[in-house]
Amino acid sequence: MDGIRHDLWKTHQVDSFEYIEKQGVRADHLIPVYQSTTYPGHVSLATGVHPDKHGILHNSFYDREDGHFNYPDEGGLIDVKPIWVLAEEAGIPAAVFFWVGSETDWNNVGATYRKAPFDESISEEIKIKQIAEWLDIEGEDRPRLIMSYWDGIDTVAHQDGPSGPSIDLQIQRQNKLLGSLLNEIDKRDGWEYMTLFVVSDHGMTEVSNYIQLREVVEESKIKMTVSSGPAIAHIFLNDNDKEQAKEIFAQQEGITVFERKNLPESYHLDHPTRTGDLVLITEAPNMFSNSGNGGPKGMHGYSPDMPDMWGIFYAMGAAIKQQDIGPVHQIDLAPTIAKILSLQEVDHMEGKPIPLRVDD
Repeated sequence: MDGIRHDLWKTHQVDSFEYIEKQGVRADHLIPVYQSTTYPGHVSLATGVHPDKHGILHNSFYDREDGHFNYPDEGGLIDVKPIWVLAEEAGIPAAVFFWVGSETDWNNVGATYRKAPFDESISEEIKIKQIAEWLDIEGEDRPRLIMSYWDGIDTVAHQDGPSGPSIDLQIQRQNKLLGSLLNEIDKRDGWEYMTLFVVSDHGMTEVSNYIQLREVVEESKIKMTVSSGPAIAHIFLNDNDKEQAKEIFAQQEGITVFERKNLPESYHLDHPTRTGDLVLITEAPNMFSNSGNGGPKGMHGYSPDMPDMWGIFYAMGAAIKQQDIGPVHQIDLAPTIAKILSLQEVDHMEGKPIPLRVDD
């Protein structure tokens, strides 16, 4: 669920989420990767590694090796195997509905059942209907791993901010739809053999100051390529211009400048070909913008240390012990699924299985 913050249960009536918590697990919060945006988050959920390992640094990115901006819908742009590929290679059918990176095969391997390309007009009701049909497939052809992207509150929270007037209506809609999914599983007595995870990719916070990077770049007269998200911008340029550009950006209010070689390791942002020679960081209520005309009221992408960026993690189903647990990391979902499916190829994963089951 896109953009749902960890504290929704404190501020909204969400009986479907509460039902899952009573039957299973609610983590205190889910810690996203950095930059905490949709594409890096979904790929980390699916791979169990940080963006510097899987290569999806933002919803779009520049690669200095091929000289192109890329939009990571294609599986081949991901540097490590997503969980649906691991499942398929182990002989386990997977079904994926609009998950980032699932639209094309990864090294000629894709999900047995796949809905693509992404279409924002496709409703959650249609997704639930398709999931139910997948669950009704008989025998060995039934998918044992199903992954689906849901809208969450991302769009309305960008428009109105995380406390805006439309947020409660959208959360109630998602809560009702989640209840419909639970009913479909109930009708099939699915809880004896199924485990359901409900997670979000990031939270949301209020923003009010829009840093116009394009203006700074144009005024500098320095030739550079800028690949920017809301909180992190990658600057690609010649070594001869690096010091001058660094000084110009450092003079801008709200911007912290790192040379690539000096990036803190904890950021997990240093990719061989997709990290800029300079990396610019900003914090809320600032955001990088090129619109020249204001910007959204709500945004994400900021440090995973910021509580407003924390997401949700709920789970219930087969052999899960009812409990409340502390924080979990975004990169912990894939190894948790791998453990449930008894997948062996997990040594590359940086996350760890979450202790959810009775035998953990």
